[in-house]
Amino acid sequence: MMYQDKVFLICLGFSKNATDAEDLAQEVYLKAYRKIGSLKELRFAKLWLLRITRNTCLDYRKKQRIKPMFQPLDTETSIENNTPESKMIFQEQVGLLKKAIQRLPKKLKEVFILREYGDLSYEEIAATLEIKEGTIMSRLNRARQALLSQIKGEEK
Repeated sequence: MMYQDKVFLICLGFSKNATDAEDLAQEVYLKAYRKIGSLKELRFAKLWLLRITRNTCLDYRKKQRIKPMFQPLDTETSIENNTPESKMIFQEQVGLLKKAIQRLPKKLKEVFILREYGDLSYEEIAATLEIKEGTIMSRLNRARQALLSQIKGEEK
C-alpha cells in the first residue's frame, strides 16, 4: 500500500496506541478504496489519502471522546540498559510532553501531529488542511513554543 508508513504514523499521533492506529489505518485504506472514483488526478493521490487519514482520525476522536493524544513510550524496549532512576526520569519527561500536547489548541495540535508524526512537509500539510503554508509555519512555531513553555513551567 502506498504511503503506509505516513498513514500509520498520523493515525498513531491521533490515537491512543499502536493497535488503534493499525485499525484506523485499515479504515483509511478501506475508505480510500471505496472513494477511489472521487480521485480526479493521480498526481494528487498522496494529498487525497492524507486528507482521508486526517478526517478518519478526527472522526475517531469524536466518537471515542479521546482526550489524551499519546501513550508513554514503551520504556522497557527504549531504555533497556539504563538504571531505574534514568527510566523514571524518562517516564516523567514523556509524561510532561504528553500533558503539554494534550493542552494544545486543536489547530496547533493537528499541525504538530501531521508534521512530527506524519513527517509531512509544510506543503503537504497545507494541501491536506487546505490552508496556506505560512499559516502552517506559524501554527507549528506556536505549537512548539507552547510545548516548550508548558514543559518548562511544569519542571519548576
